Amino acid sequence: MDCEFQIAAEMRSALLEDRVCDVEAVFLQNGAYPPDLVWDPEVEQIEDSRLRQLRDYWRAKAGGAPAAPEHMIDPAEMRFILGYVMLLEVLEAGSDFRYRLYGSLIAERFGRDVTGQTVRQFGDSEYIVNFFLATYQAVSTTRRPLLSVHYPRPGSQTASWSRLILPLSDGRGTVSRLLVGQIPGEWRPRPPGATPTAF
Repeated sequence: MDCEFQIAAEMRSALLEDRVCDVEAVFLQNGAYPPDLVWDPEVEQIEDSRLRQLRDYWRAKAGGAPAAPEHMIDPAEMRFILGYVMLLEVLEAGSDFRYRLYGSLIAERFGRDVTGQTVRQFGDSEYIVNFFLATYQAVSTTRRPLLSVHYPRPGSQTASWSRLILPLSDGRGTVSRLLVGQIPGEWRPRPPGATPTAF
């Protein structure tokens, strides 16, 4: 196993086994507040109206199936959240994920556009990259939507990130892509001399 992403494998197992405390421990060890995690979120559990609308859109396209067919997803129908949408391609049975679309407003807050890159290329073995990889792997495996709200460390200029991860399937019923809505929280002033960071 790739030692650099061992933490991702451990968090993925924790997510699949509902061992939330193990995921929380990784955040606490890195000086960050533990994330809020909700499988199969109901509307009232999703604070942001755009994410609620995205969930309803995905459910309508899924028609009761565990994953919505990827060919049914039309960006023109998602104007309500454009700029805050990511589309990830599943690579090597979920070993990695490529950003086919990285919302312009996410890129603006993050400070760069990672379209075309993979999650593993996104950064190094930072805990948050491992967390992203673990959540995407868990959703691909379970075919269940996951709502994640995490709170970056104090040095970050973003107070929180809310992500709704939704599975999409190909013609064979395999989870081939992930539709992700990601909404940043409030801006925080950057401490003098601190390196800009969003996560």
